[in-house]
Amino acid sequence: MKKYTLYLCILSILLIILAFIIYSILNKETKPVYTTAHPFIGSITQNISASGTLSPTNDVDVGTQVSGTIYKIYVDVNDVVKKDQILAEINPNKLKQTLEGYEAQKISAKANLQSSEVAYKQKLWTYEQQKKLFEVTKGASPSQLELENSHLAYLQAKADIDIKRAALNQIETNINAAKIDLQNSVIKSPIDGIILTREVSLGQTVAASFNTPTLFTLAENLKDMKLIVNISESDIGKVMLNQKVTFSVDAYPDQVFEARINRINFASTTTDNITSYQTSIFVNNDSLLLRPGMSATANIQIKEAKDALLIPIAAIFYQPKSSSKTQQKKSLFAPMPPRKPKKSNMQNQATNSIYILRNGKVEQIPVKLGVQNAQYVQIISPKLDLKTLVITDSQ
Repeated sequence: MKKYTLYLCILSILLIILAFIIYSILNKETKPVYTTAHPFIGSITQNISASGTLSPTNDVDVGTQVSGTIYKIYVDVNDVVKKDQILAEINPNKLKQTLEGYEAQKISAKANLQSSEVAYKQKLWTYEQQKKLFEVTKGASPSQLELENSHLAYLQAKADIDIKRAALNQIETNINAAKIDLQNSVIKSPIDGIILTREVSLGQTVAASFNTPTLFTLAENLKDMKLIVNISESDIGKVMLNQKVTFSVDAYPDQVFEARINRINFASTTTDNITSYQTSIFVNNDSLLLRPGMSATANIQIKEAKDALLIPIAAIFYQPKSSSKTQQKKSLFAPMPPRKPKKSNMQNQATNSIYILRNGKVEQIPVKLGVQNAQYVQIISPKLDLKTLVITDSQ
């Protein structure tokens, strides 16, 4: 009996010790490990990204106002040309034939006019003589009918001269138009520039009807170019004239080009229910590395701060994680506590406060934020000590 009692006591002591160990393990507080960073002084810029295409500041499509066959071409792509330099010629034979036909019509019209003028003088003289005779004979000769017919013949001859003169003027107008067409058969450069494209070949027939066909495309000056980008309606309010822009192109991925905004359109464009505003960026291309049609990715600098107090951007998104052992201590045999709700999505949003480690303790500090980008954010106030441990994450 004594031996049984001893065993029972030992078993009870062991159970008590085991329960104490389990209780201690379950109620042990796990200290988190913090990832921290020190504030530092530096420069920061906030950018808006946009993509677009490079083009000359002034490009001209050279066409033709007359139809015909291209029988001479004097330039090719990349050739530098001067204003009024001949680029190509359309075969002028048909145009010359048309001009010669009008000139022959003019000679015939002049002869007809002279004939009408002679007839007019003759009928005028006849009418005047008959009129005098009628007055002398007091209407006896010629008769009133004969006098009136003579008068009408005179008027008709006079009107015929006006008709012949109008026909002659029309022919002269046609001659001038034919001469202009003959001049237009010689395609000249309207500006000083460089040939970007040549759309025609020797022997090709061009037809100038409702749409003027494009023969050449000229750029006035490739040292000055423009980058056209589309800015979304959510960002357009931040974009201003003369803002600094940096961009890169696929042809030179390791090189950054600088530019300035010089025009922002008030009119909008809507594509797939997305509203944007076309913005023109002036580009200095003295090196001639950039070419029309290149795609570029631009960063428009909307804010800048120098000698700013900076911390990692992750710090303003950080929220302390709740400890799994902050529950009220309960008996080992108490019922299980209810599950904790999942963390709110608000923890993924930026806040106007940060957390720091001071003397090993977490402390929350309200802050006023300034310029920020994908890596860092400016702290305007309070002025943090550069040795402050700013918490960015914890495990």
